[in-house]
Amino acid sequence: MPRTEPRMSARPQPPAGDPFDWFIRIPNRLNLMRSVRALLASTCEIHGVDEDATQEILLAVSEIVNNSIEHVKGRGEDGYHEVDFRFGIGAGSAVGTVLDEGTGGIVQKDFEGTATPSLENDRGRGLFLIRAYVDELEVREIPGIGTEIRFVKHLRGGADRGA
Repeated sequence: MPRTEPRMSARPQPPAGDPFDWFIRIPNRLNLMRSVRALLASTCEIHGVDEDATQEILLAVSEIVNNSIEHVKGRGEDGYHEVDFRFGIGAGSAVGTVLDEGTGGIVQKDFEGTATPSLENDRGRGLFLIRAYVDELEVREIPGIGTEIRFVKHLRGGADRGA
């Protein structure tokens, strides 16, 4: 499939490296999430992460990346931007970062005031789920680049056996 979007990022691709197993840069296209989720699930399986924790990681990461794709306004034509995602498992934790190149993303306080969504109002459901399924979460703006979200999920015994 030919690339239809121009490469916008002037950022160098960071190496995977400790604590990350891999790095991927994707255009802001939701149809790529299936591949990202498959890569995540495979990484969890290789490291012996249990099924419940794997599903929690998949849900949290899907929400983080989807928010970046859907709600961030990129600098490119029609709001195009790219999303960097690094992920790894080691020392009993899953660690990831999502970095977008746009504006209008979320900030740390968006997660701190997250209320339980109701049947009448489902706004904020994604933020609530992210907060519920990760143990540490840090949002920081990188001037001239975009917003980075770093998350850590502490894993129950058995993870890392394949590392």
